[in-house]
Amino acid sequence: MTNHVYRGQARWGAWLVVLLWVGCSAPKHPTYLPPVGIDVRHYDVALRLNPETRRLEGQVTLEVRRTQAATELPLCFGMLVVDSVRVDGRAVAPVRRGQRLIIPLNGELQTRVTLAYHGTPSEGLYEATYLGQRVVFTDSWPYRGCEWLPAVHHPSDPATLALTLTVPRGYQAAGSGRLVRIDTLDAAVRFRWQLDATAPTYSFAFAVADYVRTDTVADDTIPIHYYLLPSDRDRVYRLRRTPDALHWLSRWLGPYPYRSYAVVQVPIDYAGMENASAPFLRADLFDMGDVEGVQVHELVHQWFGNRVSIAGWRDLWLSEGTATYLTTMFYEAYDGFEVARQQWVDMARLTPEALRLHGALVPGRYVDPEAHLTWVPYRKGACVLHLLRLKLGDATFRRALQTVYRRFAGKPLSTEGFQAVLEEVSGRDLDALFDYWVYGDRLPELRVYWEAAQRRLTWRVVGDEGTLQDVPFQLAVQQGAAVRYVDARASALQLPEATGRPEVHPVGILMKVVYP
Repeated sequence: MTNHVYRGQARWGAWLVVLLWVGCSAPKHPTYLPPVGIDVRHYDVALRLNPETRRLEGQVTLEVRRTQAATELPLCFGMLVVDSVRVDGRAVAPVRRGQRLIIPLNGELQTRVTLAYHGTPSEGLYEATYLGQRVVFTDSWPYRGCEWLPAVHHPSDPATLALTLTVPRGYQAAGSGRLVRIDTLDAAVRFRWQLDATAPTYSFAFAVADYVRTDTVADDTIPIHYYLLPSDRDRVYRLRRTPDALHWLSRWLGPYPYRSYAVVQVPIDYAGMENASAPFLRADLFDMGDVEGVQVHELVHQWFGNRVSIAGWRDLWLSEGTATYLTTMFYEAYDGFEVARQQWVDMARLTPEALRLHGALVPGRYVDPEAHLTWVPYRKGACVLHLLRLKLGDATFRRALQTVYRRFAGKPLSTEGFQAVLEEVSGRDLDALFDYWVYGDRLPELRVYWEAAQRRLTWRVVGDEGTLQDVPFQLAVQQGAAVRYVDARASALQLPEATGRPEVHPVGILMKVVYP
């Protein structure tokens, strides 16, 4: 597997601990770019899986829309054996170019391409155990899906999905989309799911194990399924607020985009993965981690990341930053402002390691998604959204996100497109803010001065290029066990105690805290 850092949401400090894992090989598809003039609208995937060996027999039909200029379909596909390729029913001979499978197209602008293949994927389809319980599962982010599913594996080309999976009898399976049918055959069981709204191919997923399924419903209309391993079947109560989170997001952003929702426990090495309508959660989160916080983060992704996909990996913050920040807003709505405010303090906390990895939120050149997956698109992205919320006001900020979601549902969203909607809705010029906080790699300083004899604390912000002027952000001032919150624009605070220099932490705004 490849390096995969900050792949899911958990809590920082008391609220958020990022689970990190490091793999052992270089990415196979580091420069994969989507083909020009090609739009894959739908994938119909039929797989037969032997869970003991991970061997697949597969057939996929792609519904392709192309422009006049596109004469071939380059698919990202690994080294599984290709048995046949047909374009609108006619057999064609594909050509391999490294990890690309090039399929010649006919003269039709709308085409159906069908591939049959078999083999054991080198990555993208894994086996792992948790407390002796074996699970076989996919992990397709960012390009690992190329090894088990021939497709245009790029977030800018989302599609719908029909997924059929046949496994030996005795297994339970979970997959992307609403479960439309289960057929019991002589020695096998066949599951079929339908994903009726688009999502990027890296979010197409399935898992096979001895799952125990528990069902509930949100808003009286959206089925929710929890697929837990037998060891944790009684811990489903830790996900009890999933319907509340789905309800809140549906009203805050817009209707939930899919027709069902599932939570799947999988022994992955990171906190969570936002697979379309069926996120995976790390198995041991039910024992030692913040399973609810991770779950809410992956739920937010169903709106931002899946239904609204990103235009390119440089725009990753629009997915991860939004999921991170709206998770805190859920806690603000359900657990109160004080809980969320402490989360914003932790969200903006800068360690020496974080400062070492800091950079522009949107890189100025092509970015390898594996290398870009640091704390920056998560926490810096969330902090920029907090700054935008404070600058625009709650009502305008919410209206802007609703407009983005409504306008880009089923389409890729770029940072430039996001800024344009915010400016349109707010009537403000946000160039300076985006130049500094999104495209720039600098951070302002909060210079803090403590006069012990007078018990007087003063501060000033340096180097923000005026982007924080009149922004009503707060500072958390801690002296001993007492924490006071103060408007940063006040510039001074008289404290009752003279013992010890207070610690000062910005609330949700990234900056270096300096004590001259």
